[in-house]
This record gives sequence, C-alpha cells and structure tokens, in this order.
Amino acid sequence: MDDLKVLAKIDSSNMVSAIDRFPDVFLRSRDEREIALKTRSSIQSVVLMGMGGSASAADVVLDWLKEALPVPALVHREPGLPAFVNAGTLFIAMSYSGETSETLVAFQAAKNRGSALIGIGHGGSLASLCNRFKAPFFQVEASLAPRAALGQLVVAAAVALESANLVRSTTRERSIAARELVRIRRRCRVETPRVNNPAKSLAEKLVGHLLVIYSLQRMSSVARRFKNQLAENSKLPAKYDLLPEAGHNEVEGWHRRNNMLPVIIRDAQETAFERSIVRAFRSTIGSASRSDPLDVRVAGRGRLSRLLSPILLLDYVSLYLAMLRRIDPTPTDLINEYKKR
Repeated sequence: MDDLKVLAKIDSSNMVSAIDRFPDVFLRSRDEREIALKTRSSIQSVVLMGMGGSASAADVVLDWLKEALPVPALVHREPGLPAFVNAGTLFIAMSYSGETSETLVAFQAAKNRGSALIGIGHGGSLASLCNRFKAPFFQVEASLAPRAALGQLVVAAAVALESANLVRSTTRERSIAARELVRIRRRCRVETPRVNNPAKSLAEKLVGHLLVIYSLQRMSSVARRFKNQLAENSKLPAKYDLLPEAGHNEVEGWHRRNNMLPVIIRDAQETAFERSIVRAFRSTIGSASRSDPLDVRVAGRGRLSRLLSPILLLDYVSLYLAMLRRIDPTPTDLINEYKKR
C-alpha cells in the first residue's frame, strides 16, 4: 500500500487525484447569484432530482440543510413525479453530465406542472433545456467522473437554495468544512504511509468481506455514498440500512454471518439516547454473528463538516480497497452497458 509506483499503475486514470481535489471546491469562494424565481412565500416544497453521484450530492445537501429549510424537501430518484409537485414546487435537477435520462424526463414533467426550475450540471441537454425554459443553470467544473464531482454539486445546490432565499448564506460553514477536509486529505493521501494513514488501514480490514453499512438517519448520505463508492471504485456490492429502524427488523438476520462485516458510521455528536441505540445494535449483531463491527467516526465542527469528513475518508478507503484488489477504480463498464441497454 505504500509503493507509489505500483499504486499509480493500478490507478491508471488517476482517480486518487480526483479524490485529493475534493476539499478544493470548498476552499474557493463562489459568486452569489440573483436568480429569477417566484417569491419565497410562493415556494411550498423543494425537490432535488438526481441519479447516481448527482443524487448523492442532493442527499448531502438535505442532510446538511433540511432543518434550515422553511418548506418540506426531498431527494427524488425516478422519472415519474409525486402528485404534490406543482406550481408551488422548486424543482432542482442535478445531473453532472446533463444527459441523465431519468432526470431530463422529470425536469420536463416539472416544467409542465408549472414548477420553478433550476438546473445544475456541467452542460449537456440539461443546460439546453434550462436555456429553452429560461431557467437558471448552475454550471460546475469538469471532473474525472460524476462521482468525483460531489463537492461541486453540493456547493452549487447550496448556492441555489441561498439564491432562492430559502436558506441563509452557507459560506462560513463551507469554509470551516474546507479546513477540516484539508487535514483529512493530509492524513489519507496516497503519499502518507499506511502506519499513519487511517484510510489505508481501514481498507485492509475490509478485504474479503461483504460490507453491511449502518448509520443514523441524519448520516444516511454518508452511508449511501460509501455503499455507492464501494460499487463504483472497489467494484464490490455492499448494502446499507439505517438506525434505529434496523434494530426492529434487520438485526434478526445476523445469525452467524461469517463473511459479512458490519460498518457503523457514527456522528461525531450523538445524544445519549442515540448512543444507547448504536451500542445496543452493535453488541447484539456482534454477539449473534461473532463479528467485530467497525465504527467510523470523524470529528467535525458544524453539520457540514460532520458529513463531508467521513465521506472523504471513506472515498479514500474505497480507492485503496480497489488497489488492494488490483482493480482500476475509474472505469464503470457495467453502468455504461446499463445505459446503452
């Protein structure tokens, strides 16, 4: 794990550099935009539409800002729209490529229902539709792959919500998160030896296991992102579920599961009741399966930091797990085949 020449040969498309750049977008200031939308009082709901990495960014935004939003909001992941989407809905379509078919279909449907529209992406058909509909389009910079554009998409969505006067400025919290992400990058980058690198050490513990990831509801964006990164980078299936719900059903499935390894993503700030939930679940499945569940907890100042810090750590873990398996993390051949079909 410390032979840089071997690692560079495996990671031939240099995904590690894309992960290294993750903190940078939060270091840069972004111009605040005035966008032509209906008045805030006319917005009764918010829908963030996306698939894949774009939807992961939407998950992070809602886990971060949902409590600050004055209206109900959700992340939507299919072309058909819920019945409540109407002229009182702010519909934010997020597609890095601008060509995601499900997102484009839903965007057109939201337009037909009179919703206020915003597009976020690098360009493509979504940018063209925004131009045709006279809707604001927030363009993000190019990345190696959509999953590597998470930071740009998170910032763009936050700025879009600010511009719609739905949340206050997030500039300060983004700046705090950026400084903490830089510290994590220093500890986890490929040049840092395994003995001092928590991402390399954790990746070694995960080799040969089917990973089952758990988190509290408010950390669900982190759990789902890690599950997706294990699939796209490490080429490994995994699953995730949420607490406390999993303690009322899935806990019963942990009888002697020899090859399954639980990974519990913790919030750096938990209430006493939440800690009791996690401890009870952890000890129950640990004793039943004779496994030693792994806790992942990364300190962070502020809500955004407590989401992004474990995301960056676990992005590195997914990369190093791919390298341990001698697999180039960048190509996504099966995703491309699915889209063609």
